[in-house]
Amino acid sequence: MDKVPLLILVAGVVIGLLLAVVENIFMGISIFVVLLTAAMCLQIMTETKNLPAVTCQLSDDAKSIVIVNGGNAPAEAIHVALVPLNIEFDVKDLGVDGEYAYALSAMAEEVKAVVTYKNSEGREFGRSFKLSSLEENDPLRPAFPMFSWK
Repeated sequence: MDKVPLLILVAGVVIGLLLAVVENIFMGISIFVVLLTAAMCLQIMTETKNLPAVTCQLSDDAKSIVIVNGGNAPAEAIHVALVPLNIEFDVKDLGVDGEYAYALSAMAEEVKAVVTYKNSEGREFGRSFKLSSLEENDPLRPAFPMFSWK
């Protein structure tokens, strides 16, 4: 962890102990709860640093594969394999919020794309996507619809 957040947490612990002893035990406990929450947020923040998130989707006309990096770091050495079409291609690197389209020779109805990539530190990631031109991907569709949908 960096020195500044660690210094803030230590200062908060000291203030919390002083408030618990001098003023009120409940005020000291509430300071510790806030500090624990801040410490967890800082830990999550350090773990999600340099994390690319490459997704793959089929274009609307089903004539190209679109690769998007929605993470917070550039993705390098991206390798995509389209399983039933027996097509493989590589993308050198893709920046944050970057997009790359690979044109297909014919329309694809259903494709499984297996994507592997690395971050700048060399950590490898891999994921597979089932792509279909007939299935609509609605981002607002609930995972567990409880009432009538649309």
